[in-house]
Amino acid sequence: MRLDEPVAENPLLTVEDLEVGFESFDGLAEVIDGVNLSIGKGEVVTIAGETGCGKSVTMKSILRLLNQPPARVSGEITFDGTELLSLSDREFERVKGQRMSLVFQDPMSSLNPTFTIGEQLTDTAQFGGDSDTGVVEFFRRRFSGERDEARERVLEMLREVQMPDPENIMDSYPSQLSGGMRQRALIAQALLNEPDLLIADEIGTALDVTIHDQILDLLKDLIENHDLSVLMITHNLGVARQVSDRVYVMYGGRIVETAPTEELFENPKHPYTQGLIASIPRLTGDEMATGIDGSIPEYLDPPPGCRFAPRCPYATAECEEARPEMYERGPQTGVECVLYDEAVPASERPTVEETRSHMTRRPGKQTGGD
Repeated sequence: MRLDEPVAENPLLTVEDLEVGFESFDGLAEVIDGVNLSIGKGEVVTIAGETGCGKSVTMKSILRLLNQPPARVSGEITFDGTELLSLSDREFERVKGQRMSLVFQDPMSSLNPTFTIGEQLTDTAQFGGDSDTGVVEFFRRRFSGERDEARERVLEMLREVQMPDPENIMDSYPSQLSGGMRQRALIAQALLNEPDLLIADEIGTALDVTIHDQILDLLKDLIENHDLSVLMITHNLGVARQVSDRVYVMYGGRIVETAPTEELFENPKHPYTQGLIASIPRLTGDEMATGIDGSIPEYLDPPPGCRFAPRCPYATAECEEARPEMYERGPQTGVECVLYDEAVPASERPTVEETRSHMTRRPGKQTGGD
């Protein structure tokens, strides 16, 4: 029995007891409640869960995008031995600009429409991590041979992300590019300063299926070529299975299960994880999963015990009274569910098929749930 999630070997990033709340006129919304996670060097980790479960809030907390009211952030976020929340803004900007990078969710709105692709990416190559550059130094770099060198680096990176006709793309504005091309430009921008950690927030979500698959294949190749550690944020279990080494399943601002990817999909343990996998349509059989009944908890007044208990078909009074602990089921596997207490017989733990049986309907019947 453990109170926190299993930690990766040789971790580059660790998050311990992260809590994030938002003040409002109605009270404090307790969105993130004691999240622990880690990413090893060279490891690809995914946080998966439905919309509203706290994935992006966790990502923004790591990048210190929520360090101003009305947000309240507490806990420890350690990057390669450095505690990030204790750094000054200038110190953190240097770490973020040179060793961490982010690929934003929406390629349509993440680039500045008033500057060309070349201007934006070249500025990143020259000034990444140097947000405090003075006016004199800024103009010296911008109008010197360094600018030409940075531009060549950008061209090389655009070619690496398989951007068609990169020379012309450099002089194009974001509005002149397709969604897939903008996504490639964002990936190139994120990799320009050779970061150690790449955070990808719902990458490719706004793109059509074919382009989305191309972007994922490209990302896998780039991860291998650059030996990156990656934190993926997604609600798409197919993406999690395709690209990640380990998966954290998040629900209601808590990590409810973590395991190596193949183990998680072959033997999911938490009822929520089972429900997500059972919701995936199958090509055989005459039954269709309706999804998990109910919705995510109200963060202004969350359940006192397990936050999934109101939607869980196996919930007991114990689940409703106190938060379950994280039970270790292997070196990198943990599940936050009372059914995995050592005192509970294995025969009483549900399977995916049992969970699916709570969620199925015959074609033609009205659907319930999400």
